[in-house]
Amino acid sequence: MNINLTKYKVSIILTVFNRKQKIIRAIKSILKQTFKNFELIIIDDGSTDEVEKILFPILKKHNNFKYIRHSNRHTVLSMNTGLKIAEGELITFLDSDDEYSPEHIEKRVDFFKKNKNVDLIHSPALLIGKEKDFYVVDARNKKKLIHLNECIIGATFFGKRYVFFELEGFRKIYSYDSDFFRRAKKKFNVEEIKIPTYIYHRDSKDSVVTLIKKKIINK
Repeated sequence: MNINLTKYKVSIILTVFNRKQKIIRAIKSILKQTFKNFELIIIDDGSTDEVEKILFPILKKHNNFKYIRHSNRHTVLSMNTGLKIAEGELITFLDSDDEYSPEHIEKRVDFFKKNKNVDLIHSPALLIGKEKDFYVVDARNKKKLIHLNECIIGATFFGKRYVFFELEGFRKIYSYDSDFFRRAKKKFNVEEIKIPTYIYHRDSKDSVVTLIKKKIINK
């Protein structure tokens, strides 16, 4: 029995772990979207900072928001959890310390309307922070750093739901986004769009890419 009478065009999956000071910025950017036919799926990856106390009042106000909390399983498995309950025709992502420009979703939905043969898109991001923090560990050579402008940024993925399900989501490896991109390219029509409306904040000391970078540099 289907108890959800609302059909959403877009599902936004937002994973969070101990980011109560930053997640509000992400959610506000979603609420400011010019495109409104979406659902927001928040996956709480076992936070211990009582982020739920901030989220629950917001959830009560928005019927298109969903919240799931599970034990700490890290980003990839949390994203895959979101995929399992996503109902949108199109699926995308937002990291809890990042944000969207107001027209982010609308521009991508419009792109798919005009390019019906495309299955998955990705884009550059607007990088916020210090230039030195824009360099991350290269997935192909972990002794080398690479600029984010040369990387596939997984949070900018925006695609038709069957892409994510046929590829069985993301793999739990470093640079899961570039791995997903390579697998998608083999099977689907994937394009880059030069619309950097995803705002990527590189000032989070606890981000996965930052922690891995420190570990490599300190060896």
